[in-house]
Amino acid sequence: MTDPMQAAVPPMPAEEQTLFELKPAARAFPGRIFWGFVLLPVGIGLFLLLGVWYRTAATRYRLTTQRLFAQKGLVAKHLEEVELFRVKDVTLSQGFIQRLLGVGSVVVLSTDDTAPRLELAGILHPAEVKETLRNAFRAARQREGMRMAEFIPS
Repeated sequence: MTDPMQAAVPPMPAEEQTLFELKPAARAFPGRIFWGFVLLPVGIGLFLLLGVWYRTAATRYRLTTQRLFAQKGLVAKHLEEVELFRVKDVTLSQGFIQRLLGVGSVVVLSTDDTAPRLELAGILHPAEVKETLRNAFRAARQREGMRMAEFIPS
């Protein structure tokens, strides 16, 4: 016979595991790279190319089975974190040139107070990333015992 108190306690969640780690791709900034090389002899191009380098080197995105992290900065760091069970929707934004280059932005909308809209900009294979995020937040909601109706305002 099963103890009723034991059945009321939900099982402990599995250890948090990393699903992916990403950074923006340099090819997500074709205009800046083009003008950077064109204007390199004048000196302005160097700043454009350094800007692209900084965006790709200083930004990291990490998805675990429980949270999504967006880290920005090389020396001073800024870290945004969203619990996956708080995610409401995930959208994909990809212009014509971005589609040709295989890059885009994935926007995560959540009920998080500090990061209600979190954009993963300039990433490779954005459709795959979007689907991975969608599957991860649905699994997190299921683990937490949440239903979609809990997000719909009354």
